[in-house]
Amino acid sequence: MDKRALRIGVDTGGTFTDLVLNPGEGMPLIAHKLLSTPDDPARAVLQGLNAILQKIGEAGGDDFTVVHGSTVATNALLEGKGARAAFVTTKGFEDTLLIGRQNRLELYALEPVRPEPPIAREAALGVDERVLHDGSVLKPLQQDDIEGITRRVRELGVDSVAISFLHSYANGEHERMLARALKDALPELHLTVSHELLPEFREYERAATCVINAVVAPPMVGYLKRLDSGIGGGRLRIMASAGGSLPVDVVNRAPVSTILSGPAGGVVGALAVSQAAGADRIITFDMGGTSTDVSLCDGDISRTTESEIGGLPLRLPMIDIHTVGAGGGSVAWLDEGGALRVGPQSMGADPGPACYGRQNEPFSATVTDAHLVLGHLSAKHALGNDLTLDADAARSAVQRTADATGLTLEETALGILRVAEATMARAIRRISVERGYDPRDFSLVSFGGAGGLHAARLAEHLGIATVLVPREPGLLSAVGMLRAAPLHTFSQGVMLRVPPEEARKGALLRHYAIRQTLDELQAKADDALRSEGIPEDERVYSRSLDVRYAGQSYELTIPLDDGDPAKAFAMRHQRLYGYTAPEKPLEIVTVRLQAGGTEQPLSLPRLPERRGAIPVELVETASIWADGKETMCARLHRDELLFGDSLDGPVIIDEYSATTLVPHGWCFEVNALGQLLLRKPQDSEVYP
Repeated sequence: MDKRALRIGVDTGGTFTDLVLNPGEGMPLIAHKLLSTPDDPARAVLQGLNAILQKIGEAGGDDFTVVHGSTVATNALLEGKGARAAFVTTKGFEDTLLIGRQNRLELYALEPVRPEPPIAREAALGVDERVLHDGSVLKPLQQDDIEGITRRVRELGVDSVAISFLHSYANGEHERMLARALKDALPELHLTVSHELLPEFREYERAATCVINAVVAPPMVGYLKRLDSGIGGGRLRIMASAGGSLPVDVVNRAPVSTILSGPAGGVVGALAVSQAAGADRIITFDMGGTSTDVSLCDGDISRTTESEIGGLPLRLPMIDIHTVGAGGGSVAWLDEGGALRVGPQSMGADPGPACYGRQNEPFSATVTDAHLVLGHLSAKHALGNDLTLDADAARSAVQRTADATGLTLEETALGILRVAEATMARAIRRISVERGYDPRDFSLVSFGGAGGLHAARLAEHLGIATVLVPREPGLLSAVGMLRAAPLHTFSQGVMLRVPPEEARKGALLRHYAIRQTLDELQAKADDALRSEGIPEDERVYSRSLDVRYAGQSYELTIPLDDGDPAKAFAMRHQRLYGYTAPEKPLEIVTVRLQAGGTEQPLSLPRLPERRGAIPVELVETASIWADGKETMCARLHRDELLFGDSLDGPVIIDEYSATTLVPHGWCFEVNALGQLLLRKPQDSEVYP
């Protein structure tokens, strides 16, 4: 076995840490799953790496590549455990983070409460300098001001500083001057400089992104240092939110690029396995222990630069993923009106759902407990590696909720699932219907440890005819990390206005300012790819423009490599908003370039075909609660299924990393790649 060919994908989730090893071409993937260690995520990762390498008889110090999806940056921000940081900006803009935009998060709240910025007001420092929107200097930065800021930063005793001056995307010289001085005076300080991280306009979004990076950088750098030293001879790469992998030194400078690291791996993996099955219009449905992540892929991964975390905007390119607090560990509770609610609170990995046997009484019911009460999960079937379930604890937890609602035990368990599914259905509508897509035109790709238990019901509710459940669905995010190619993203704000007659003549592709900016970004991209040792014939580039009509507040990202961008913009604007305005000038706001290598091949061995029906000895019977009564259903183990196997529901399919429920009125079949295809007959009733 070529040790250098060994690649291990590692996904750290709120409940489980998943590892998948690709031993080589034509060989099946090797998987390992263990509970996460929230107090120190590196501990579970290193334990898992040691265990999975032992499965192939390799020593932990041997040569291999680890691609890791980390939640450290996300948790540091959301849990308020980030570094003490300072924010340095143009004088008069110190309150940028407090003022934000005039958007109302709570439309009907008389006294809305805005989230507190992660940086204290006394650590927001102003500098008496000013650059105009065209890059010209109105007020130069003085040496006395540089020395004053350096002295103030030293007095604050912070570990990190975010520098974001007004219009620095057009001229970053003042930021460079201050950054050099701070680095010379305080070499251990982590610096985030806005014209390097995000050279785009909109001062609030740029400042917020820089501040997030400054807050999460020190804990992330420390985590990666421990992990890098712990894997011995292995090479460590980190999954980025944009859907590719990055070397550690790049992530250390901009850890904010990993905020959606784990979910990004899931989308990459889902598109890869669905395309192998001949489907490329998919909605990904990733339900884990803490949350559910959904994304829409219309032939390719959809990316965005408009996202939010912890109440702050995040403007870096990332896969367009919508997350809701509905997972296997989500807690059921009653609101002030006595209505049943589920999530966003989660029991996570420690103590986990009541059925894990780690909660203290009184038990809190979770989605996983409800599934166990209804018979969808079996106490005989261990989760992950060796986690056995406590059915009595699950019943006690759900009964406590039932007592408060006045419903029966089973009605309450079913209600918990339906409330969670309503939340997940809204998330899917958010990334489909609200963006001009009909979910009925897509297949639902279900993964995550809990996804298969809800996928068919969600598809039925949304009118989706086919659900694809890949092999090892609970590990697909880690599989996506195996697939991920090196990927770097670059951008530059230009604020260029193009008259309508020029746009109609295809002038955007020939415009001097756009070509010049693309050449500059190309040079940066080539440097990054060269430093990674990626040969020129393996480099992949994607160019795009952020375009809007003059006078609009927001823009659409239009690819440059698929023909006339002006026509593409008009078509997309028509689909999203129902109109075009050909008489208006176009504004080119930002030029973007994405550069990377080729995606890694995935080992997807084919299953042998079975002639005839599934042997009776492979079919167990189980009792589940459905349609208001106790019902018998078939129970199968996925490892025993072959290509061509099929059965009408209700059926429960158990496997190492997940469980799939095929409800009454649905059927499943196994394709040549071992994927489950769940379908509802065309003449059956579908709920829109």
